[in-house]
Amino acid sequence: MKGGLLLYVFERHLIWVLLAVLALFGLTVQGFTNPQNLLNVLWAAAPLGCMVLGLFLVLLIKEVDLSLESTFAFGPTVAIVAMQNWLPDLIGPVTAAILTPIIGLVVGGAAGLFAVTLRVNAFLVTLATLLLMRGVVIWLIPEGIYYLPSEYTYLGEQRFFGIPIAIFVWLALYLVAYALIERHRLGKEIYAIGNNEEAAFVAGVKVKRTKILCFAIAGFAAALGGMLEVGRLQSVVADLGQGSILMVFAGTILGGTSLSGGVGRLSGVFGAVIVIAVIENLMNLIGIEPSIRQMVFGLVLLVAIWLASLQDRIALRAAR
Repeated sequence: MKGGLLLYVFERHLIWVLLAVLALFGLTVQGFTNPQNLLNVLWAAAPLGCMVLGLFLVLLIKEVDLSLESTFAFGPTVAIVAMQNWLPDLIGPVTAAILTPIIGLVVGGAAGLFAVTLRVNAFLVTLATLLLMRGVVIWLIPEGIYYLPSEYTYLGEQRFFGIPIAIFVWLALYLVAYALIERHRLGKEIYAIGNNEEAAFVAGVKVKRTKILCFAIAGFAAALGGMLEVGRLQSVVADLGQGSILMVFAGTILGGTSLSGGVGRLSGVFGAVIVIAVIENLMNLIGIEPSIRQMVFGLVLLVAIWLASLQDRIALRAAR
């Protein structure tokens, strides 16, 4: 009985156990339990959480999207440059805010369309789009853009009853994703494709359409996260989100999502994002040097990979 309970916790709720351990450690760190600090942890987690959600969907269909970190910067950059330089009379701050995730939707869908219809490895396609979009961002805003209109930065900057609105946006995004994955036919199709694409096709699932849709939603979520980060920083710079794809992978894998497709829980990746944000916050409070932090997150990624592999083996053994 005890062994079965431990296996259940390890397979389904390990991330929350890790979060509880971190919280207990945080009790020994001065300032961690301050309500404002905890809100800041969630505020910083929101942009990353958007990207993690996008990668989660793509990994479920047994694909990969490296370009999310560039979409994170590309969406806000193009919308802001269009607002300020290209079409200032037509595109105001509110319109630019609406356009930002739509731009992500389009570039994500385009990458998915290219990979799926031409049967090109998505890893290579999204690697190319990562470089392409980052190059465009650097070309458009080499020195960054500051002092943005408050209407554009509203969702990422403002608070509602003292709570950053970005947190509400992040939660709303995950609630919509939960409805699609757990309560809608689309979720069943996504898991079916990840487990056995050929069987899903025979069962009547429109595999290509569903895959492209997952890439498009991932782009939408990444660009939305970028807009939240721009609001939090009140600026957009050329290196926005650069290198963050590693932490996105860490969060997704640590949350129990399998690289082999078809396995993963939304609650797991949600918890993993909080775990990563808490780790970063604790290192800030303790005063750990940036070089050491990089090593810590490298270890987090290694642990995430090991845990994911261990969970796969346990699940396979339980199935037998």
